[in-house]
Amino acid sequence: MSDSWPQTAKAAIDLQNQLRCQVITTDRLGEVRWVAGVDVGFESQGQTTRAAVAVLTWPDLEFHESAIARQPTSFPYIPGLLSFESCQQS
Repeated sequence: MSDSWPQTAKAAIDLQNQLRCQVITTDRLGEVRWVAGVDVGFESQGQTTRAAVAVLTWPDLEFHESAIARQPTSFPYIPGLLSFESCQQS
């Protein structure tokens, strides 16, 4: 894990505050052909973080592909900071 990735809730909140102005709120996608749903959960009393994604075609919403990833939990679950769960920088 990168040393610059948040290690505390305060550091994660500070990073979120820095990044919030970079959120794109206008439609720049063009034609949408795929949509995805993502969820994160925990196993082994929170010791393992599990993420799943399902990809569907758009607009008919036919199933295309799915994937599940599991790894040791590296950041505790804190409401509002879910994006920091199990992130690892390459």
